[in-house]
Amino acid sequence: MSNLQMTLATSDWLTRVWLRPGNSDLSPATDWLFMFIMWVCIISFVALMLPMGYWALRWRRKPGVPPIRTPNHNTALEVTWVVGPLIVVTFIFFWGFHGYMNSQIPQGNVEEININGKKWVWSVMYANGAGSGETVYLDDSRPNPEIDRGLRGNNPVPIIVVPEGVSVKFLLTSSDVMHSFYIPDMRTKMDLFPNRTTSLTFIPQNSDPAKSGASMIAKDKAKPGRDHYIFCAEYCGDNHSEMAGILRVLPPDLYKKQIEEWGNVTETISLVEVGQFVYQKRGCAQCHSIDGKDGTGPSWKGYYGKPVQFDSASGPTWDLTTDEGWENYIREAIYLPGVKVHKGYANQMPSYAGQLNERAVKGVAAYMRQLAGRATDEDIVEPTKKK
Repeated sequence: MSNLQMTLATSDWLTRVWLRPGNSDLSPATDWLFMFIMWVCIISFVALMLPMGYWALRWRRKPGVPPIRTPNHNTALEVTWVVGPLIVVTFIFFWGFHGYMNSQIPQGNVEEININGKKWVWSVMYANGAGSGETVYLDDSRPNPEIDRGLRGNNPVPIIVVPEGVSVKFLLTSSDVMHSFYIPDMRTKMDLFPNRTTSLTFIPQNSDPAKSGASMIAKDKAKPGRDHYIFCAEYCGDNHSEMAGILRVLPPDLYKKQIEEWGNVTETISLVEVGQFVYQKRGCAQCHSIDGKDGTGPSWKGYYGKPVQFDSASGPTWDLTTDEGWENYIREAIYLPGVKVHKGYANQMPSYAGQLNERAVKGVAAYMRQLAGRATDEDIVEPTKKK
């Protein structure tokens, strides 16, 4: 697309009424197609409604005047009415197909990022095995978001970082039902399906913050990069509205530094802190509370070390009178959640096999021990401080 077309796409006043400036290489073409379809709708509406209104008045039935016999066939009119719209929608199809291919075929070297959707959280895995190491509440105006959870954004959402000006390819999978990975500022959306991988690609850009739709979520305005909302655009259950995220566009050097830092975070903190990290960043908070209240799954507070009742379909249970038995139970619940189902809860937890390593599993067990008041010295000592 020429510079003139890109300028027109972003400067047209009617475009600005409907759309905020985009932040990816897909934005100009997508905005142009949107405006073209809107003008087709406006012109078609006017071309149909004005004559129809006139004809309804002009040829309305009048008292004492017999109705005129209505013709039942007009070849020229019928051919025009079929062929004309067919040409327009065919043009729209190929224009849209061209845009779809641009969102599927990366330009040059590409940064691949794995995204998994599950009720009701997005999780990310980078090439170095790192996941998102930072979360944020969509409403950061609360003085204490950990306590004041009654306002917009009841759960923390993950921050997904991408490099500015570099082609990014998201590989999308679902662990349970259909989801849809939607980033309005990037003008892109792609559905996720169970047992299938879909993808989308674009080049993230940071337009002028004074004119763009970049959402400065973080309070620190001096922090590099700009934030953009991620939504699930496919209804997926009770907490569908809470399934959101933040796409943070960083300069390439800061992007590499960030994912390297996230990749090493669990190796430098205590097991309890690892458990807290997993709880907050990997979606556990969506279903399990830490205040004793039941949710989609049982609360983690005070749960460790107590007898557990399973449904009748579950097989032999672990010996839950020992720490070893509890760690085995927690490991199985994380990797094979459907094998033993806690009585009173539905079998709907997704598997984290391949997503959480052994240290993360031990961290979850340590965090649950701490919540039950049973943390050991090994649980709370940082690796760098161990003797």
